[in-house]
Amino acid sequence: MSGRFPDVDWFCDRCNEHLNTQSGFDDSKYTWKCEGCGHKNSISRDNIYDSHEDFLG
Repeated sequence: MSGRFPDVDWFCDRCNEHLNTQSGFDDSKYTWKCEGCGHKNSISRDNIYDSHEDFLG
């Protein structure tokens, strides 16, 4: 994984699967297709939340 967001854990917006552990995951890509459900997730600073509750709004 790249160092663009070194301390961020990424989760799929659809199925909540942990993306960081998926084969070949690289946060320098701007989208990542979840291996679990196929959803294309945006990997950007705008999608970083302090908690799951903040994500749910």
